[in-house]
Amino acid sequence: MPVRTYEATSVLPTETRKLVLLLELREAIDVAIEEGMTRRESLGEVLSRMLPAVCAKAGAVGAFVESYGEDLEPHVFEWPVGLVIPERAEVFARTREERRERAHGDSDTQVVVAQHLDVAGTWFGSAGFVFAKGSPIASDLDHAFGLLNALAEVLDNFLYTIRAARERHNIMMDLAQALRHRVLGEGLALAISILHRATPLDRTLLVFLAEEQASSMLHVQVYEGDKRILDTMDETTARGDVHELRRLGLSFLREGNRDILARFGMKDAQEEVLINGVTKSVIVGKVVVASGRGAFNTYDREILGGFAGFIRQRVVDFNKEWRRLAAAFRPDDVSRLIGTDDYEQRYLSPREAEVAILYVDIAGFTKLSEETLKTPAAVAELVEVWSRDAVELVWAHGGVFDKMIGDCVLALFGPPFYDATPEERLAAALRCAKDIRAMTQKLPDRPAFAHLKEQGVAVSTGVNLAPLFVGAFGPNANFTGFSSGMNNTARLQGCAKRDQILVMNDAVARLGDAAKPGGEFAFGDVQSASVKNVAMPLQFRDLLG
Repeated sequence: MPVRTYEATSVLPTETRKLVLLLELREAIDVAIEEGMTRRESLGEVLSRMLPAVCAKAGAVGAFVESYGEDLEPHVFEWPVGLVIPERAEVFARTREERRERAHGDSDTQVVVAQHLDVAGTWFGSAGFVFAKGSPIASDLDHAFGLLNALAEVLDNFLYTIRAARERHNIMMDLAQALRHRVLGEGLALAISILHRATPLDRTLLVFLAEEQASSMLHVQVYEGDKRILDTMDETTARGDVHELRRLGLSFLREGNRDILARFGMKDAQEEVLINGVTKSVIVGKVVVASGRGAFNTYDREILGGFAGFIRQRVVDFNKEWRRLAAAFRPDDVSRLIGTDDYEQRYLSPREAEVAILYVDIAGFTKLSEETLKTPAAVAELVEVWSRDAVELVWAHGGVFDKMIGDCVLALFGPPFYDATPEERLAAALRCAKDIRAMTQKLPDRPAFAHLKEQGVAVSTGVNLAPLFVGAFGPNANFTGFSSGMNNTARLQGCAKRDQILVMNDAVARLGDAAKPGGEFAFGDVQSASVKNVAMPLQFRDLLG
C-alpha cells in the first residue's frame, strides 16, 4: 500500500511532529517489507528500496543494517553504496552481541547513531542512521535514536522470519541427508537427533512396514529425546516383546487402535501418517511425537511434517532395496547386508571364491508337461510351487538363489559373507539337494497335484565345489557367478537320472571324514561321462541315501 503523509506537520507542536514522523517512518518500513514479501525479494533487494525511503523520511544522508542474510552469514547493507560511517569500528564494536550498546559518533561533517537488533533477547545485528552534522536532528540525539528504534522494532521481526526460514530449510536438508544413510536404523537415529535439537521432542514413536520375507514385516522404534529406548530391529529386544509390539503396531497402523500409544504414554501426541503411492495409496507407517510443553507451534509442525515426508520416502526406498536383495538372498542375510553401510562393495562386488554349486531340475519335465499337465496354466502352477519351495530350502540351508533356467534352479553356497569353510559350503549344498528331492517326491501328496501321483515327480541334480568369479554383474546388478566349474556342474546335472544327485569326484574328496564309511554322506563308485564342449570326461559319484 502507498505510504500516507500527514499535511501541515510544520504547524504542529514539536512533540506531535516527532510522533507523526515516527508513524510515517514505520509505515514506510512496513510498505517496503510487504512489497518485498509479495515480490519474493531477497533481504538485499528489500533493503535497497527501504533504506533510501526511510532516510528521506528521517532526514538522514545514509543508513546501514548489519544482519544475517539468507545464507545465515552476517552481511552489512548500506545506502548509499560506499557510505562513510563516522567512527565505524567503534560503532560496530559497541553494537556487537557481546556489548549490545547504543552508539553514536561524529566526524567534521556527519553524526552517526546506531543500536543492536534483537528478538526476545537474541542478537540479530545492528542498524544505524548517518545525519549531516548541521541538521536539526543531529543535535537531538533522543529523537534520532527514537527514529532508529522505530526502524529496529519493525525490521528485527522481518529479519527473524528470514533466519527462521533459512534455519528450517537447513534442518530439512540435514534430515534428508541423515535419512540417506544406507543403514535405515542408523539413519533414523541421526534424523531423530537432528529433530530433537530443532523441536521440543520428549518422546517419538515410529511404526513402519518393511517388506521382508514373503510379506511385510512391521517395525517399532521408540525414542526418549534423542535416545533410542526400543527397537524391534535390534536383536537384543526380547522376542516376546517384539511379537507383542508388532501386534500392537499393526493394529495401530491398520485399525487406528491406540493401545500402543497408551503403553508409551503418548495418547495425546501429534500423529503423522506415512502414505505411499499416487494412484493407489498405501499406509507404510506412522510417526507419533509428544512434547512436554504441550502443543507444537507452526514452526515445529512444519519441521515434523517434513520429517515424516522424508521418513516415508526412506521407508519406501528401504522396501525397494529389500525386495531387490530378497530376490537372491534369505531374509537373515538381507538384514545383515542392509545393516552394513558399504555392503555392496564389501560383500557383493565381484570376486573369486570357492563356491558350492547346485543345479536341480525337474526330471522328465517335457514329457510331464505334454502327457500329464497338458495346459500352460497347469505347467506354470507346478513350476511356480516347486521353484518357490526349492528356493525356500536353498535359503534354509544358507544358500543364494542365482536364477531359474527353464525348470532348473541354480543355487550358490558360500556367498555373500563366506563365513563357512569350502567344505561346509559343499555339505550344505548336499543337504539342500536331498531336501529338495524329498520335497519334490511329496508334491503329489498335495491336493493341487494329486493327479501326478501315478507318474510321480522327481528331480535330477548336479553338485560341485569350484572356484567361481562371483558377485553382482550387469546393468541390473544380478548376483551370479562364472567359471568352467559352473559350466561343468550344469553338464553334470544333465547326466543325472531321475532322483539322482551327482557330485564331482574332486568335490567328494574335499569332504574328508564326512564322505568316509560311517560319515554323513555315502557315495557310489566313481563314474565318468563325456559331455558336450568339455575336453575331458567328467568324473563324478552318486550321492546315496
